[in-house]
Amino acid sequence: MKKLERSETISLKEKLGDFFIDIAKLVFAGVVLSTLLDFTEDKVLILILGIVSTVIMLIMGFESYKE
Repeated sequence: MKKLERSETISLKEKLGDFFIDIAKLVFAGVVLSTLLDFTEDKVLILILGIVSTVIMLIMGFESYKE
């Protein structure tokens, strides 16, 4: 019974890690890359926020894998 609970917990943490990494990829593609292709005046602020949120989501995803 304990093995089953442990494997479910590991599986849930891996799925959570995958989720955060997928969100980071979507934020990077949607915000950062589209901002680079668009010529707006507030480009720097959007790039900084996009990159920071991508890094935060990647860290959260990798931390979920470690546990």
